[in-house]
Amino acid sequence: MKYREDKYGNKLSVLGFGCMRFKKKMGRINMVDAERQVMSAFNKGVNYFDTAWGYHGGDSEKALGEVLSQYPRESYYLATKYP
Repeated sequence: MKYREDKYGNKLSVLGFGCMRFKKKMGRINMVDAERQVMSAFNKGVNYFDTAWGYHGGDSEKALGEVLSQYPRESYYLATKYP
C-alpha cells in the first residue's frame, strides 16, 4: 500500500475505502458483507475510510463504526460528511 503524508504528518493510504455502496439485505446493511469488506481493506493496508450521514440514511456510519471498533482508534483515519 502506498501512503501520503498530510499537513499534520499523518500517513494516509492513497487508496481509501468508501462506504456508500455497502450491500443491503432486507432493507438493512448486510453486516456480514460490510465487515468482510472493511476488514479485507484494513488488513491490506487501507487506513482511510469515508462515510457520510446520507449513505443509507446514517446506517453506513453506524456499520463502519461497529466494524472499525475492533481496531485501535489510532490505526485508521475516518472522514464523514454531514448536511
